[in-house]
Amino acid sequence: MARIYVDQYTGRLERTDLYHVRLTLKDGTVLEDLEPHRLFPITNMTMYISLLDASEREVAFVRDFEELDAASVQALKECFAEYYMIPKIESVLEISEKFGSIKWKVNTDRGTVTFRIRNRQSDIKHLHGTTRVLIRDSNDNRYEIPDYTALDAHSKYLLFPYL
Repeated sequence: MARIYVDQYTGRLERTDLYHVRLTLKDGTVLEDLEPHRLFPITNMTMYISLLDASEREVAFVRDFEELDAASVQALKECFAEYYMIPKIESVLEISEKFGSIKWKVNTDRGTVTFRIRNRQSDIKHLHGTTRVLIRDSNDNRYEIPDYTALDAHSKYLLFPYL
């Protein structure tokens, strides 16, 4: 089967469970249990979405959310909210360094969290040209600061040496 490019004229997506969608094509063909994956989950979250079958083979592809109908976009957003759950840091409470490890205590949209990072150069990514910061802890969990300029003054003061 050739790759199917999905847009508002070729098909419609519906969410069927936490991570899966159903694709109904205009000709009536239905493809079940497709798992959407972003090809660029950090830098381009609304373009280049691959739809994989149970064998993890790509069967369909979405070039851009703008090419889809509103219900299909909503179905993908709901799947991604579960699959790519990254807590958003709302404030930095404390940062301390000891024996080469950096301990963070932060408030996130999911509560207060304490974690450690090993290497500030590889574990803290300030995305070039943006105010977005991604942090990976020593357990490979990810955290996001959507806009570090919107943080309170104390949080910015603590964060500044690490950007």
